[in-house]
Formats: sequence, C-alpha cells, structure tokens
Amino acid sequence: MSKRKYRNKLDFIEDAFRACWTNANDLVASAKLLLDSGFNGLALSVSVLALEELGKLFCIDGLLFARSDDHKAEAYVKSLKSHATKLSSLTLLPYLLGNIAGADSRLKSETRFAQTVSIAIKDLQERGNVVFRLLPNSSFQDLDNLKQQGFYAQPYNNVFKAPSSAINKETSEAVYSLAWRATITLDFLLKDGNLNRYITTARMVREKMTEKQQHWVERMGKEFSESSHLSEETEPSNENESSWKGTTRH
Repeated sequence: MSKRKYRNKLDFIEDAFRACWTNANDLVASAKLLLDSGFNGLALSVSVLALEELGKLFCIDGLLFARSDDHKAEAYVKSLKSHATKLSSLTLLPYLLGNIAGADSRLKSETRFAQTVSIAIKDLQERGNVVFRLLPNSSFQDLDNLKQQGFYAQPYNNVFKAPSSAINKETSEAVYSLAWRATITLDFLLKDGNLNRYITTARMVREKMTEKQQHWVERMGKEFSESSHLSEETEPSNENESSWKGTTRH
C-alpha cells in the first residue's frame, strides 16, 4: 500500500499555525486600542486583517494532508496573496475550530469542556451573522472593501470622506467583536499544548492512511469546499454565507 507524499512537513504547518495565531491576537489587541480611542475606521480595518489571518489559517490547515498538486495546496498558495480567498475561507472557520476541538480528548470525557466549545462556536456564528447583516452582499468578501474604506480617504457620491467619517461605530464594533470571539476561541482550543496534540493527531493519520484512502478524503473535501464557494472566482452565495452552520469538517 503506497503512502502519500505530502507537500509540507508538519513542523512547517505547526509554525504557520503559531505565526497566524499570534498575529491575529496582536491585530485584535491593536484594534481594541484603536476602537477605544475612537478610530472606528482604523479599528475596523485592523479587525479585518485579523480575520484574514484566521481565513489563512484554515487554508494552512488544509496542508495537513495535502499533496503539492491538489486543491488544498492551491488554496494555501492563493491565501498568501488573495484577500478574497482568505475572507471566503473565513466562512468555514467554525469547521476548523470543531476539528481542533475534536482532537482534544476532553471533548468526549469532560462535559464542561464540550459545552464551552459548543457555546463559543455558537456565539461566533451569531456574531458572524450580525456582521453579515451589515454587509451589502452578506459575504465576508465585502469586508475587503470596508477595510479599504477604513484605511484610505476616498470619494463617496462625489463627497470625499476620511475613514473616521466613512465608517460608523456600529459596523466597526461588530467586526471587532467577530474578530475578538474568533481569536479567543482559537486561544482556548490551542493553548496548553493543544496545538502540538492537534499536529500529533495529524502525524498519526499520515502514518496510517494509504494513498487510496487519502484520495477518497480529498475528493470529499474538494466537493465540500466547492459547495461552500471557497474559490475567489465564484460569486458569493447568500444561501451559503448568510448563516454559519456546523462544527466539523473532515
């Protein structure tokens, strides 16, 4: 039985997880300072940057079982340069969080831990839906345009506005709230050695699964990602992005 030749070593993937995790936390902390100081536009833009890091993290997670020539590797490469890819991937963040939680033995052995995970992911989805209702197309890709408005002065119906007057407090607070909940939930799931355990679980799977089994998993994952409109060339779907559902991915 042949074994798969993976695109990246697990040490690289673990380092990538830590880097995005750390930067997302730094960006959320910075956004909080900006929001408290009344810089609504900048606070929103920095919050979006944090969310993009988390969308990138979803694509990095795909490298756990990716070959160099499959759709997961392609999504990762796109996530390094495409804002649309990162923001579209953000839609599936609850699935990633559910996967990470699933690698923790406490999910089955400790009722309190399982309840905390469920409550946190549900709260994340609710905060995401609040943001959706503020966006013109109910798509996270709309956040890229808002991010530009928060960074740069530009014309609106022939009136030039600075970010401080173009972005209102309600929208800035909603996007910050989503970024905060996403990062604090990730903290809860990855701290105290849990990231290492998550990577160790992937290592065990790598050692046991054959190429044929990986092909089946890959096909299922590709069908799932296509149905969820992860491709940046695909128009956002209100049906898929107007509400977050589900907590498992594989």
